Amino acid sequence: MVQVKLFGMLKTFVAGSSMVEIALSDGAHVKDLVDSLHTQYPELGELLHQKKVVVSVNQEIAHWDTALVASDEIALLPPFAGGA
Repeated sequence: MVQVKLFGMLKTFVAGSSMVEIALSDGAHVKDLVDSLHTQYPELGELLHQKKVVVSVNQEIAHWDTALVASDEIALLPPFAGGA
């Protein structure tokens, strides 16, 4: 089981919650997480598959083959803009 933090507009896809728990098997990777999220939250999963949302693991941008463990800090980061 991993906990996934959600920020900004991503909360709207999970009934306003800022965190969800996802059951994953041992040896899971970010791709497995994305597939599970897509199953449980199709709209959120679609954004992940389109790479419009970034997955962060332990405060670093993760690739789909990044291995996960239950103690990882996982966050989904919505698109953002800024700067002047």
